[in-house]
Amino acid sequence: MLRILTYLVLGSGLLACAVQSQPQGGPRDQTPPVIVDQYPPMGTLNFAGNEAYVEFDEYIQSQNLRASITTSPTLEGVEAEIKGKRLRINWTPQPFQQNTTYRIALGDAIGDLNENNKFSNLELVWSSGDYIDSMRVTGTVRAKGTVAYENLKIWLVPEGTDSVQAADFVGTPEKDGAFTFTYLPTSTYDLLVFEDLNFNGAWDAAAEPFGFLKSVATSQDSLAFEVPYFNSSFEVPDTMSTHFADSIQMVLDTAKPENLGHLVLVVPPVETDTYGWLSHESGYQKSFAFRPYRQADTTYIDFGNLLPGKYTFKGFVDENLDSNWTPASWFKNLPGEFIIPEQTFELKANWDLEQPLILQ
Repeated sequence: MLRILTYLVLGSGLLACAVQSQPQGGPRDQTPPVIVDQYPPMGTLNFAGNEAYVEFDEYIQSQNLRASITTSPTLEGVEAEIKGKRLRINWTPQPFQQNTTYRIALGDAIGDLNENNKFSNLELVWSSGDYIDSMRVTGTVRAKGTVAYENLKIWLVPEGTDSVQAADFVGTPEKDGAFTFTYLPTSTYDLLVFEDLNFNGAWDAAAEPFGFLKSVATSQDSLAFEVPYFNSSFEVPDTMSTHFADSIQMVLDTAKPENLGHLVLVVPPVETDTYGWLSHESGYQKSFAFRPYRQADTTYIDFGNLLPGKYTFKGFVDENLDSNWTPASWFKNLPGEFIIPEQTFELKANWDLEQPLILQ
């Protein structure tokens, strides 16, 4: 009897321990799904079918599947669906162009079911003939400020395209901005990179930030191109009212010198006309026009006594000399005029400050 009671007590203790030590959730899954099967296999020759599929190692999802699919050359009647771990694509039976490499590109449309970790630059490639195009384009997107590169779209469009409605080839940069296009024909393209803010699968030139590089030639061992991304725009600060300017001047005239700070701006020489604005957190503002013929050497601008506090300097380089900031234009093949990096500094009361400016 004692032995039975002992077993019961031990069993109760083990059960209690089991209840108290339930395993906790592990680290968040950050691994994208992996392809385990694909039809037709990548690089299939002499293919003439009208359906394809990709099987992954886990359940998948897509938030905008239909709009993410591009085909080159164009395939008519493309449909796609996801069932469990499989992506299935089919299109209307049609004759393929002879000896042509075909591609279905989905960018980063596919992610795993739980965390939506993206499979980057998913594509299916086959040929209607005896060879696969082997040219490539590689490069890196470079922006002025902080950018989530993986949210951008990269399009290769025929060289000289004025109205950009669709792409021959579509890709997505990696998180560091790097990108690669493979299985390309021997040709020359214009390269467009943009953020699809309205998720319609197209580029809205008037509303969506972009960058471009024209006349990019494909090759078997492509040099890495650097593509500028014009994600910044310049707004001229509002001019302060005369009444406000008079009020600030009254403060400067009546304040004790020990309650103000002494500011000198150190301005490097400029190669072309450059405009700038110095703004105080109170709203006080001073505008500048730096001219090459006036500033062959470093210039020192002595403001005398000014309000202490935070100051911000911003401006742009007027490359076309029209006294206005000119944005980038795909249609005119012009990059946006250089925006001077915004600079902030603090002027303390009863303090002498020589503040250098960076204009390039």
